[in-house]
Amino acid sequence: MDKTENSGTEKGFTKSQKNKVDIIINCGILLCIAPENEVLKDKSVVIDKSKIIDILDFEECSGKYISTQTISAEKQIVMPGFINTHTHIGMSYFKGLGDDLPLGKWLNEHIWPAESEHISPEFIYDSALHGIAEHIKNGMTMFNDMYFINQETAKACNKTGIRAVLGGGLILDFPMGRFHKPEEYVSNLYKLIDFVSDIPLINLSISPHSVYTVSQSSWELAIKTAQKENLIIHTHLCETEKEVNDCKEKYGKNPVEFLHGLGAFETKFIFAHGIYIEDSDFELIKEKDCSVAINLHSNLKLASGIPPINKYIKNNMTISFGTDGVASNNTLSISDEIATAAKLYKAIYRDPSFLPAKELVKMATLNGAKALGKEDMIGSIEIGKKADIISIDINNFQCQPVYDPFSYIVYSMNRQNISNVVIDGKIVMKDKKMLTIDEEELLENVIKYKGVIRG
Repeated sequence: MDKTENSGTEKGFTKSQKNKVDIIINCGILLCIAPENEVLKDKSVVIDKSKIIDILDFEECSGKYISTQTISAEKQIVMPGFINTHTHIGMSYFKGLGDDLPLGKWLNEHIWPAESEHISPEFIYDSALHGIAEHIKNGMTMFNDMYFINQETAKACNKTGIRAVLGGGLILDFPMGRFHKPEEYVSNLYKLIDFVSDIPLINLSISPHSVYTVSQSSWELAIKTAQKENLIIHTHLCETEKEVNDCKEKYGKNPVEFLHGLGAFETKFIFAHGIYIEDSDFELIKEKDCSVAINLHSNLKLASGIPPINKYIKNNMTISFGTDGVASNNTLSISDEIATAAKLYKAIYRDPSFLPAKELVKMATLNGAKALGKEDMIGSIEIGKKADIISIDINNFQCQPVYDPFSYIVYSMNRQNISNVVIDGKIVMKDKKMLTIDEEELLENVIKYKGVIRG
């Protein structure tokens, strides 16, 4: 018998008798996240038809399965992909536009004028593609977006194979680009519902921008639409002191009280920032399907403040991480967000045991899935779940020694260590090379758009 055929006879199986599967990932260290932050060593994760179908020892796997593709991660950490629960992906070409400014001045004098002048379908598609590439390079397999002309963002997501929740009904009560009335945003949402019906990795939300840019009547329209279509509501909330004070002056209530009075929390709700939330607010939201996306780098850069994460923990709220848009953060990296959170909050609360590494990694993965209603599908590496998986190369002296993989991810990992990315059972980056995106074309496009924006 030929030696090649003979090589597949482990434990009585012949090569032809083995189960054929799509992908096998051979993992040196496997972080399952659920149940209970389980850490496994020298395991193979078997993927077929987008799902994880088995987790077993190397030797047993080689005797049982044969795969179309193999990822050799024996000297890597394998874990669920990071989930970005608040961003503005179409703003990628505004990175670095109007730095070192407070939120109001930054928005009114730089960002909103640039958006009004430049956003178009072509701009959104190219900019979204750029941002998605940065997401993948940073090990993110899903993002929750809020921006304009989401048909183009959906096209970019479909091309690249990334998972997303898109804010199809982003509502503002002033003209922005080609949109002029809140009803136009909602009309666009219904067009988008039809558009993405055949794109399984995309879900939709309705996204009233904030209490300071959206009127009460428009909020009521958004809430009614969310309830009718069973959509998540995604908004900015309690980001600045001015927002809270202006809301009290206008409505006689703080932002949480105002939205509670409208019934906003009777549907699934995720809000970004949550810096100036008041103690009494938790009585209104803690029993609701409501979660918060922390965006530390953006908050620190804009000097907006620091979210009181201890209060969210005390009230058992789901906490996840967002990057915000790159115009206010300048990078799309959840690993940077969790590293900052780990150290900043320890110093603020003067407690080195606060926010342990395992909890932070869970916030960046399974909590993100829960916030977006996907915890039964993704966020952990378990048999039956979708294969949204990344691997992190630790086979170099800068990474070693690794005593605790969770500690390494939070305190030591560099974004350049992300090696492989699998989304919905398809490899979109292998050995640090993106397979669905042309990196050279991205660089050519950004030079072109930079010239247009800067004139």
